[in-house]
Amino acid sequence: MVTLVGSGRNLSVIVVAEYETSVMPSCPACDAPLRAWGYARERAIGLPEGGLRRLRPRRVRCPSCRTTHVLLPPYCLLRRADSVHTITAALLDHVAGHSHRRIAERLHRPAATVRGWLRRATARAAFWRRHGMIYAYHLTPDAGPLQPRATELAEALDVLGKAGRAAQEQNADWAATDP
Repeated sequence: MVTLVGSGRNLSVIVVAEYETSVMPSCPACDAPLRAWGYARERAIGLPEGGLRRLRPRRVRCPSCRTTHVLLPPYCLLRRADSVHTITAALLDHVAGHSHRRIAERLHRPAATVRGWLRRATARAAFWRRHGMIYAYHLTPDAGPLQPRATELAEALDVLGKAGRAAQEQNADWAATDP
């Protein structure tokens, strides 16, 4: 699986499964084959149980359009020092009614960081819900209606989970991964 996540001036980030980093994807801009071009800076990714995972992602370059890309594993988010699982755990705890301080204590993160995640997620919930619905129905047209939830963020997380499960069902390679 290869997904373009974000881009800068001459740099974009592509999410690939960890085992696929040896296979070079094609350039998202011009579809030319990418070539290895060293490694991006090493980074530490925060895990939900409080530990850190060191990562030095592969950097690739397109010989045609001369754009560089970074290949990130699926548990990383663009411009975030914490894993998808850590941030998702915080969002699920928030939907369950926990305060940002309690969540921060449980995840071993600064309270201000967790508060920022929750504010951003709450502000973007309508966008996530809408796009989650598009992906869920694109993957499974009979996905069925959503159950109404107490908050828009809860509905967004619900529909994103439904889309993730549908993607797992359609791709046998992803069966062992967490949506």
